[in-house]
Amino acid sequence: MKITKHATGLLLTTLLLISGITAHAGAGQKFPLPPGSKVGHSVLAAMLEASKTDCYYQIQSKSSEVRFSVDSIAGTAKGKFVHFKGGIALQPEAANNGQVVFVIKSDSISTSNIAIDKVVSSKSYMDVERYPEILFVSSGFSWQSDTRGLLKGKLTLHGVTKPVAFSVELSGIKRNEPGSSETILVKIATSISRSKFGMKLMSKVVNDRVELSMTIRAKKQSSISKNQLVAISSYSGFR
Repeated sequence: MKITKHATGLLLTTLLLISGITAHAGAGQKFPLPPGSKVGHSVLAAMLEASKTDCYYQIQSKSSEVRFSVDSIAGTAKGKFVHFKGGIALQPEAANNGQVVFVIKSDSISTSNIAIDKVVSSKSYMDVERYPEILFVSSGFSWQSDTRGLLKGKLTLHGVTKPVAFSVELSGIKRNEPGSSETILVKIATSISRSKFGMKLMSKVVNDRVELSMTIRAKKQSSISKNQLVAISSYSGFR
């Protein structure tokens, strides 16, 4: 069944968070952020506020996927990240308020080839020991069609932060049984230049463009704590 623009507009306005945080979203609240965290207090405050009004969605890592692929002279190398966390906050009474935070444990690379895993994780590429996380924090969203849009934000990878834009495909919402928490399914994808994130080696044999794709399933959560938010939005949440 086709999802109408009205339905998707309401849904994504209600959950894919479209822009930055305003002062009334709890900007004065403080959180015990990990050293060097790139997730600001106002972002986490907005998520805490959203949870109080039943408007916070937590990414379900077990039923979500984060994949990447890159071409080389030996063929296309494909892989995924096994460990990641994230959350979606919203304020339905203020359509332009909300935030998406997504963090990936960088050493959780899996390509089904141990040798490739080691190369990608090494200092020559991702240097996972020095840069243990990949972080995305959204800044805006715009419609392109009834069920597709463009999600903008900042991606921190290999210690470098750059603006990125993800294409978004909204698949809808689901309730497994009466009274259960609703779940949303969103597919997002983008292409990045690895050299712009400081990964320039082997440029003659490995393509500079890396394709990223995510199938995100998120479940509505209520009354989360400050500590839960810090765990969701930082590498410390994986320990």
